[in-house]
Amino acid sequence: MKINYRRNTDRVDQEINVSPLIDVVFILLIFFIVSATFVSLPGIEINRPRVETAKSLQHNAILFALSNENHLFHGGEMIKLEEITQIIELADKKRDKPVIIQVDQWADASILAKVIAQARKSRIKVSIATRKPS
Repeated sequence: MKINYRRNTDRVDQEINVSPLIDVVFILLIFFIVSATFVSLPGIEINRPRVETAKSLQHNAILFALSNENHLFHGGEMIKLEEITQIIELADKKRDKPVIIQVDQWADASILAKVIAQARKSRIKVSIATRKPS
């Protein structure tokens, strides 16, 4: 008795098509890049004073820093007092981001008052960053 085996002469190499997978990954990547918000840090180290009543604010904020030498910084660059409103308007883009001023504990309070007044021209709510109590 003779057994006949079928030979599959039309055998096609089967491969997984990864093109749709790559398309989906790129679409997800673009979605996360567009939807991500980035925080621009002031660029200098500030020794903030401690307070008893501190509450956390949102992470998406416009940050300014006033150093102990009374220099104002934003994004690692020294800025002038008059540039604050322009920076807030450029950084906000139709969102209500809070403005946070990081002040060194040895900075001049009169300059801090001027910075707050300048920032309030663009935003009603301006906060001062402090350290939480230990």
